[in-house]
Amino acid sequence: MASIGKKPYETKKGTAFSWEVRYTDTFGRRKYKSGFKTKVEAEKALANIVSKVNNGTYVQTNKTLTFANIAEKHMKYHAEIHCKLSTNHSYQSYLKNHIFPLFGNMKAIDITPNTINEYIKLKQNTKLSNSSINKHLALIGAVFQSAINEGVLNINPVYKVKKLREPQKEMEILTRAEIHAVIETAKKHYPDFAPLLFTAIFTGMRRGELLALTWDKINWVTRQIKVDRSVYNDQFVTPKTPKSIRRINMTDELVKVLKEWRLRCPNGELNLVFPNNEGKFMDAHNLKRRRYLPVLRRAGVGYVRFHDLRHTFASLLLAENVPAKYIQDQIGHSSIKTTMDRYSHLMPEVHQQGIKALDNFFEKEKREEIKKFGT
Repeated sequence: MASIGKKPYETKKGTAFSWEVRYTDTFGRRKYKSGFKTKVEAEKALANIVSKVNNGTYVQTNKTLTFANIAEKHMKYHAEIHCKLSTNHSYQSYLKNHIFPLFGNMKAIDITPNTINEYIKLKQNTKLSNSSINKHLALIGAVFQSAINEGVLNINPVYKVKKLREPQKEMEILTRAEIHAVIETAKKHYPDFAPLLFTAIFTGMRRGELLALTWDKINWVTRQIKVDRSVYNDQFVTPKTPKSIRRINMTDELVKVLKEWRLRCPNGELNLVFPNNEGKFMDAHNLKRRRYLPVLRRAGVGYVRFHDLRHTFASLLLAENVPAKYIQDQIGHSSIKTTMDRYSHLMPEVHQQGIKALDNFFEKEKREEIKKFGT
């Protein structure tokens, strides 16, 4: 029940009175706010508060909370529940190594857009990439938004700060000659790695998806691989996005490679297709350092990220004019827009259609001239 009343307080001249408003907040908690000099002032303030409470927009800012307080709550009640384990670990690292040393003990209400911009400048001076800084900003913004949703803050300073421009990464792909070179090199010098490399190139699977693949996910009748999980910290985890759950079609040659590999594959309780020698999860860093990079060097191929084998797979399909929708489904992109934005420059038919459209423009002009002058 909302009401107003007088509240006594002591002064040097004796007892004095101010007006106080009493109300129930959005969460049903009894609240008090005093210090109003007149009854009219208190009544106006109460009417404003009650209106906001009824609309669900009233927030009584908690002036004592530090950024660390609201960040720890966000991690406990949001990140640990809704985010993937790898994402949660990344957030913990951002907070511990970058954000808390500067913001941890600051009162949340004292962090302003200017404070955030100072953080950006400081991190730029440490040569941290724009991409990394933007990830920090996204986390700080999410922390403030959680506090706003909880009703303890009403302003998110990050929303008024412009994110940094991230340079577009140049896409690297293997040419057909390079594909043959790395596969033959792997067969000769690293035969235990060759089947994984072959599968990566001709399925576009992510590294974590490859290392989590088990034999029961391969259907030899339909000639498909079911991708429904990845691996992180030696644990099966859900894929990157819901669209990452997909079925990838296998070529005749891939079927042959995997069937031959199954006869030599180390056995283990996990039933992994690409395990280490003990049949357990292969270490991703060892895969890169001890197998992938040596294969590139021996094959005489310049550095290409393992992840770029996905782009190589897409480029092989695009070179054969395969529809972008099919590529999206096989790659596991969340939308066709992602596929088009990423690979449209590799689509030869699009280039030809563009040139043809411009040629048609001039042909039309010529026809109009002939029609006009009759020559």
